[in-house]
Amino acid sequence: MSAEVLTGAMSRRRSVLVQLVVFASVGAAFNVLYGLLYLVLREQFSAQPANALALILSTIAGTFGHRYVTFGVRGTDRTVQHQALGLALLGFSLAVTAGSLWLLDATVAQPSRRQELAVLIASNLGTGLVRFFLFRVAMVGQRGAADASETTGLAS
Repeated sequence: MSAEVLTGAMSRRRSVLVQLVVFASVGAAFNVLYGLLYLVLREQFSAQPANALALILSTIAGTFGHRYVTFGVRGTDRTVQHQALGLALLGFSLAVTAGSLWLLDATVAQPSRRQELAVLIASNLGTGLVRFFLFRVAMVGQRGAADASETTGLAS
């Protein structure tokens, strides 16, 4: 193998790694938003509806954030498709987080809000990896691998 081929492969892997770190950072911010929304909504609703509403609101905001910051998507082209993907992935996240709450409730007699929140954040971090790879395919894949290294939104 030539050094040029190895360098190109290493560059693509580094690009994915950088995007994953940026995605995790942006995702962490939206997990904080999700957690705060959950705590506010939990005052008025039971755990499952509060979780669902917090997920919906933070998913819509998070998809916009990831489009711009993580993947460097500018303008409104494919916004509807990206939001549709984000909302489809919400179904996956909702199933995982609802199942996590159910499991917590089944194993702990009266879980505290702190326990609920910890389980929900852990669940969302796990589903975040799935979101990263599917968003990357949808947002970077449309432009091709040639400019994938410029999609962190950091160089703008």
